[in-house]
Amino acid sequence: MIRGTKITLRTVREADIDTLFELWSDIENRGEYYPISVPSAVDFKKNYHEHGFMEDTHGTFLIWAHDHIIGSISFFNAMYFDGLEIGYILFERGNRRQGFMTEALALVVNYLFTTKKINRLQLTVMLGNIASRRVAEKCGFTMEGVLRGAIFHRGTSHDLELYSLLRSEALSQPLRGPLRCM
Repeated sequence: MIRGTKITLRTVREADIDTLFELWSDIENRGEYYPISVPSAVDFKKNYHEHGFMEDTHGTFLIWAHDHIIGSISFFNAMYFDGLEIGYILFERGNRRQGFMTEALALVVNYLFTTKKINRLQLTVMLGNIASRRVAEKCGFTMEGVLRGAIFHRGTSHDLELYSLLRSEALSQPLRGPLRCM
């Protein structure tokens, strides 16, 4: 587990699967900007049983607060060989705007640069998603440009802003929140 001041990150456990699938399947929890595709229960459980949603080049942490799952944050292969991409979501609207995701992203950035031989992390933000843009900027990510028409969402193609953080930039910033790996 990785403990912050407001949240705890931990890997997915078998006891979490049904709850996590229900959270992922509820499109209303996705908000205005998060992709709305829903996996089948069979594929979701199969993916968990194959690798527990955690491998060297991709993985998912659950975000815990108030003694339950409030979101997830994942990393996966990026377009570049020496980096990973990060995606995140808070499931309940009531948990947004409380600093949970900023702390989760800061903890994952620290974890990835501490444990992986990578030089770059990146994330994308749908144009207009001001809250997600603020999370990225608070954690030191720099906007590199716009990926035109890069995502099909709710019947329309949308632009994505591409943000990145290099290892040297992360090391020069103070850690936002304590990192305690258990």
